[in-house]
Amino acid sequence: MKVTVRERFGISAAVLKWIAVVSMVTDHFACAVYPCLAGHSTEVYHILRGIGRIAFPIYCFLLVEGFFHTKNVWKYLGNLLLFAAVSEIPFNMAVFGHVFYPQGQNVYCSLALGICAMLLLRRFDGFLVWQLLAQGAVTAVFLFLGEFLEVDYHWKGIAFIILFYYLRKLRIRQEVTAAVGAAAFCVYERAAVFSFFPLYFYNGKRGRQAKYVFYVIYPLHLLLFGVLRLWMSR
Repeated sequence: MKVTVRERFGISAAVLKWIAVVSMVTDHFACAVYPCLAGHSTEVYHILRGIGRIAFPIYCFLLVEGFFHTKNVWKYLGNLLLFAAVSEIPFNMAVFGHVFYPQGQNVYCSLALGICAMLLLRRFDGFLVWQLLAQGAVTAVFLFLGEFLEVDYHWKGIAFIILFYYLRKLRIRQEVTAAVGAAAFCVYERAAVFSFFPLYFYNGKRGRQAKYVFYVIYPLHLLLFGVLRLWMSR
């Protein structure tokens, strides 16, 4: 039997998460700490931020995978909301340089809104006219909420999650999903096109998960970078 490239070199959800974590931490370092360093250059800054563009498409993809595979979606949503609350002050410190900054909310808020949107979209699943209209209304409401609440990536973040939801629900082939997802993000951030490669090689397996490690990394590294930013910019 012929072995496909994905079967031979495929990567699990756990590996995808680590790729996203490294990309995200690089991005936040560039945003929070690097501009405070003596001799920093604009070129290096943009390279580091470009590396960071890989993270969010992967997180959106994995959020949808988790939504379809989890046995308890409400617990999943609860964890996102808990860490959204824990992460908000570190996020404000690292990204905006303030302890309190109501004009921007962290990425866990975006992901939690995405879960709520998918819960309602699943409730109105189907191709009858009223179901399609309901799905359109749900999508419009959550795009508005993403912008109104000023969550990370605003309405675009919610739109990307919903896009991956429909690609997954319609069982679109993996390479097509990766290409469509990367192309959609590329319209917003050109460097996000590189997310195509890890998404393409996803093999559908969970891998060795360190579940709460991935949750905790987000507020911890933001707190570290936030403290450094406030200290270095005094």
